[in-house]
Amino acid sequence: MAEHPNVTRTREYLDTFARGDLQGLRPFFSDDVVWHVAGNHELSGDYVGKDALIGYFETARQRSGGSLSLAPTSIMANDGHVVIMLRVTGERNGKTLDIEMAEAFSVRPDGTWSEFWAMPDDQQRVDEFWA
Repeated sequence: MAEHPNVTRTREYLDTFARGDLQGLRPFFSDDVVWHVAGNHELSGDYVGKDALIGYFETARQRSGGSLSLAPTSIMANDGHVVIMLRVTGERNGKTLDIEMAEAFSVRPDGTWSEFWAMPDDQQRVDEFWA
C-alpha cells in the first residue's frame, strides 16, 4: 500500500529541517500559518505568518547552536491533518534536551500546513532548556 501524500510531504519537511534549509521550509506552510509554542520560556507564544515562523526557527537554531534534531517515530496523516510522534534532542549552554513530542498540523486543500500544536512529554524540561 502506498503511503499517504501528507506522510511523504512530512518526510520531505523533516529532511529539509535536518539539512538546516530553513528558507526551504516556506513552501510547506500557508501564508497565514499559526504556530503555537507552548510553555513558559522566551520562545513560547504564537507565531503568525511565514516570516514570523521562519524567524522562530532561526532563533531556535541559533540558540541551540544548530543542535536541534527531530527524529520521527511515527507519522500519521489524512487529507486534513498530520500527526508526528518524534524524539527531539539538542544542546544549549551546557544543557541537554531529550524528549518525546507529539505534533499536530492542520492541512489545507492545497497541501500547505495552516496551524501547528505540540505536546512534549515533559514541558518543564523544555522550559528549562530554553530558559
